[in-house]
Amino acid sequence: MKKCIFLIAAFVLATVASNAQTEKGSQTLGASLGFDYNKTGGVYISPYDNSITPAGGKTTSFNIGPSYSYFIADKLDLGVSLSYGQSNTTYTNTPIYPEKQSSYAFISSIYLRKYYMFGDKLGLRTGPYFGYEKGDSKSTYLGSNALNSEDSKYDEYSAGARLEFVYYPSKKLGFAAYVASIDWYYVKFDNGNFGNTSTDNVDLSLVNKGLTLSVFYSFGSK
Repeated sequence: MKKCIFLIAAFVLATVASNAQTEKGSQTLGASLGFDYNKTGGVYISPYDNSITPAGGKTTSFNIGPSYSYFIADKLDLGVSLSYGQSNTTYTNTPIYPEKQSSYAFISSIYLRKYYMFGDKLGLRTGPYFGYEKGDSKSTYLGSNALNSEDSKYDEYSAGARLEFVYYPSKKLGFAAYVASIDWYYVKFDNGNFGNTSTDNVDLSLVNKGLTLSVFYSFGSK
């Protein structure tokens, strides 16, 4: 009997600990870090003499920034985030591409997330978001193509839904990792002497959108 009461009490305490992290009135402060590396390879065939040379490119990008959320209901939080991102791409033996591309941006978003917990430590969270990004993108050409070099300012508006895995090693500390997302982007470019352009696209990603991790501290719960 005593053993049964002890097990019931332990279960109740574990449930309370889990609910305390995601109950109405709880808050989180966090930081996220994203990193992506992509390498492409192939050959370039010259249209002038049909010579073949190795060709390809490497892209490295990262983003980092803080976030805050407030649980407006049990297992439902409303939050905002700010971040800085940077990307660099270099090409080799590809005359049709720039020698180097680089960009940086400041990114903000507001989101609503529903939590689905499997016990007191593991779970998923998902929900819609709206974002705005302002940045600068540069393309640098060499030699006879130098006139094609450009510096573009851009504004990006985005919306979609994201899915993340969450893990609470303790009552106050949590980690999250990107799993999947569906995103809509509308981007306006000011290309200086090259004029103005815009793009509009939808992207569906599953796991393969680089490595994006976040850590957060929970407070304000009972």
